[in-house]
Amino acid sequence: MRILQLSDIHYRTHYTADDAYERLLAKLESPLKHLEMCLQDALQHGEYDCVCLTGDICDNGSADDYRTVESIVKQYFPAILSIAIPGNHDNDNYQQVFGTKSHTMHQIQDYTILALNNSEYGNANGKFTDEDFSWLDKKLNTPKKKIILMHHPVRKYPGIPCLPQAGKFIQHIQNTNTVLVMQGHVHWSEDYTINDTYYSVGPSTSFQGKNNTENDSVTFYDMAGYKIYDLIDNHVLTTSYMIKKPTKVCSWKFKENKIQEIDIDINADVESC
Repeated sequence: MRILQLSDIHYRTHYTADDAYERLLAKLESPLKHLEMCLQDALQHGEYDCVCLTGDICDNGSADDYRTVESIVKQYFPAILSIAIPGNHDNDNYQQVFGTKSHTMHQIQDYTILALNNSEYGNANGKFTDEDFSWLDKKLNTPKKKIILMHHPVRKYPGIPCLPQAGKFIQHIQNTNTVLVMQGHVHWSEDYTINDTYYSVGPSTSFQGKNNTENDSVTFYDMAGYKIYDLIDNHVLTTSYMIKKPTKVCSWKFKENKIQEIDIDINADVESC
């Protein structure tokens, strides 16, 4: 099975400059242009069984903003299943276009896809309640191979705490034939294995954030990215694609959970990141 992951599009018709985050978004090239660049490039890499949108599809967007994103994805992939989950920047307008914010289950080939909502609008940490675990446990109680989609990761990054219930989540999916946990939120690609389950974080289609754990900072790049997953039985192969030459936008340092902005010349190109 082959899956195309698009994550953290963060589209909104207009951005402000009210805070550090809004100023970052205002400096970037259009998220829609980046999204189309990713979709055009993805078409060159074969066929897919589904497209997964792993949260922050819009950024406090209007219903029309969500319709715009949906129509662009359907323009490029009109005939295959699209599965969406909300992120912490997705408000209630999400539901007017993508339906419920509740967990959903899908069957594709020999795989059960569990699309989880571990987000809460305006809560950057994410959450997963006892009721959510109860739903998950019931769906995990089957011998079928499983793929889990969720926005908030189980690992901590500079300025990005892990899901508060990460440890409990890892324990709950152990020995359940969960092949892959697909995550977003981080704006950078990463892959790792925990208890024989493959965990993957997809890049953002809008901008990337490279973490520096030595000084607890992150540098943001105006660069579009997406990820492809090839699954054969219990084996997962991921390929992450970055579409345009990275350009530094700014850096943030974190002190006592507060952002310190470090301005960088937006026209200064970077060889690699």
